[in-house]
Amino acid sequence: SPSRADHQFSSGRADGLLCFVFKVIALVIIALGAATLVLWLILRPGAVRATAVSATLSRFDLAEGVRGGEGVLQYNLTVDVRVRNPNRYRIHYEYAEAQASYDGERFGYDPVEPFYLERKGERTVTAAFAGSSVVDDRGALRSYRRERGDGFYYVKVRLYADLGFKVRVFNARRKSKISCTLRLPVPNASATPVPTMLGTRCAVDF
Repeated sequence: SPSRADHQFSSGRADGLLCFVFKVIALVIIALGAATLVLWLILRPGAVRATAVSATLSRFDLAEGVRGGEGVLQYNLTVDVRVRNPNRYRIHYEYAEAQASYDGERFGYDPVEPFYLERKGERTVTAAFAGSSVVDDRGALRSYRRERGDGFYYVKVRLYADLGFKVRVFNARRKSKISCTLRLPVPNASATPVPTMLGTRCAVDF
């Protein structure tokens, strides 16, 4: 009948309109997503650059345990790392901590105060490690004896951080790690400790 036909026509037209609206919404979402991705790729942050500028190692004594087991490392180390921001926006180091390790054994930890790294700017971060730590590794003791004879210790310092930054309309967060391998002269117990100028480029995981 005419009324049934009219109803089917109206229903079909409504379904077609609804389908069209959904397609338009989907296309808008896809277009916005693509535009956001392209914009992010253009404006995405470049990795910071880090250099270990200087270090002062005033004590580094690893004594073997009483029964030849785990040893005790007594240490006093200060390291200055210069961090440079190549981006046109500042980076907030919301949380940062420095760790020191020797021959794969971590021995020191130093929390770093949160700070801002200004756009196209740089900042020197100082990490200080002092105290004693148990080293449960015979390989570390062998490395220590060999390097002491050579006149230099190889110590690794890492800076772990949680970063926050804003790029135009984007607010982003990520984790970062800076790793510096330092070649430090064996300290002279009878002399006043002096800084060792390094200029060592550090690996950056940004």
